[in-house]
Amino acid sequence: MSLAVPAARPALRAVLASRYLLPTTLLAAALMGWAGWQGWLGYQNAQRLGHPASAEAVEAAWGVQITQVAVTAGGGLIDFRFRVIDPDKAGPLFTLAKRPLLIAEDSGAVIGSLMHPPHSHDLVPGQVHFLIYNNTGGAIRRGAPISVVLGDQRLEHIIVK
Repeated sequence: MSLAVPAARPALRAVLASRYLLPTTLLAAALMGWAGWQGWLGYQNAQRLGHPASAEAVEAAWGVQITQVAVTAGGGLIDFRFRVIDPDKAGPLFTLAKRPLLIAEDSGAVIGSLMHPPHSHDLVPGQVHFLIYNNTGGAIRRGAPISVVLGDQRLEHIIVK
């Protein structure tokens, strides 16, 4: 003889579903809202880094011409190349404190982590030098526009190769 009532099970499921459905939905909505807000804040903060400048202004202030920004190593690294015009002005770019920052314009992600510390040696006008960045999370993609921040200047809309 069975004591369980088969009709009670669907009713129990309905009560449990209604009890947990609203809190679960609200929690999911709150987490999605928080994640969106964090993304928006990151984008806004990235826009505050430096003020827009022309390539000529960057050259006058930092003594370099940016020649290439390219994704390499299967998307895991960014090859940032620049030609030295004025060695005295370009020297600080080879320090961790003054290294250029790369900003993905579509997401606002800021890339500043170098694969290795900046190399230092005698700078000669006309030489092309490079810095290799870790492309954390694949934030920068081929064909996408980025901004390069040098000190308080931001050179915008550079297309990544």
